[in-house]
Amino acid sequence: MKIKPRLTVLLFALLAFPATFAHFTRAQAVSPTPVSPSPDSPSVANPGQPSFDSSKAAEQIGLLGSGAPTEITPEGYLSTGFEEMMFFSGPDFEPADAHIHNLDQSYPPIVHYQFTRDGINYRFTTFAAKIDKSAIVEARRHAKFPFLPGFDIESNIYQPTVNFIRVHITNNGPEPRRAVFASGVRYSDPNAAADPRRDNPQTGEAFNKGWVNFFDDANFYRFNRDLYAFPAGFVDRSFLIRKNWSEPNSQYVLGVTHVDAGPTTPVGIVTYTRELKPGETWSLDFKMPVIPTADPFAISAIDDASFDAAEAHLHEEPASQR
Repeated sequence: MKIKPRLTVLLFALLAFPATFAHFTRAQAVSPTPVSPSPDSPSVANPGQPSFDSSKAAEQIGLLGSGAPTEITPEGYLSTGFEEMMFFSGPDFEPADAHIHNLDQSYPPIVHYQFTRDGINYRFTTFAAKIDKSAIVEARRHAKFPFLPGFDIESNIYQPTVNFIRVHITNNGPEPRRAVFASGVRYSDPNAAADPRRDNPQTGEAFNKGWVNFFDDANFYRFNRDLYAFPAGFVDRSFLIRKNWSEPNSQYVLGVTHVDAGPTTPVGIVTYTRELKPGETWSLDFKMPVIPTADPFAISAIDDASFDAAEAHLHEEPASQR
């Protein structure tokens, strides 16, 4: 396991978290028109599992005792109070529209939801899990700079809770189709009018017009804190959403940039596109720290974390230890 060069310089900024968090954060949502279930967009993501119409409520995922739940909004976004992770599809970046959620009968909860657009089905699986201490220790062991003499690399380990998101993208049509999918985040404004669909308070941080952002090849950052990790294979990264993914992007995304975005503006847009044969499925895995972290070793461990291993670990770990 190797630490990215950009991340190693962040070690001494581990205490750079804001000291004050705003409470009772509420997310504002894009409001697409709800769609009725259709034969190629079934209302139940997993037959046999309990489901519910989430057009007026948000579901939560998280770990017992963490005090930091994540809301799955009716549209299918993930809201933590620090940020709201959004998803878009199609060449014009239409917001996700997944109003039927499906909850596994397990703890921690695993939520499924889906929507179909232009003959392509987007099916999401989301859950929260902690990054193993051993993975962070391993990242420290491969640090490119020495620790102070006598420092115990297994001490003072912060294990971030991370939201794992897998998106299965399937061409349901009889002809090849080009799928376009994008991810991004926006701030959940704590001063916004309360959304009646959101019943559960969250903690977060106050919005700051002075925030700066940057990308590396696997993460999008606010200052030096990781907002989310995205998979390889993207065709484009941009600070702000564009009308069409094929528009030229003149921004230098690897430099630290003051985006000057409002609290509801999507930023950190990463775009994927692929032509799918009839019946072909393409999968993408995203990871979102519930509390953005500046620890370069934790970030490296998040990047290396496997969705499948994390999901399997949920079922192996005794409930008393979660």
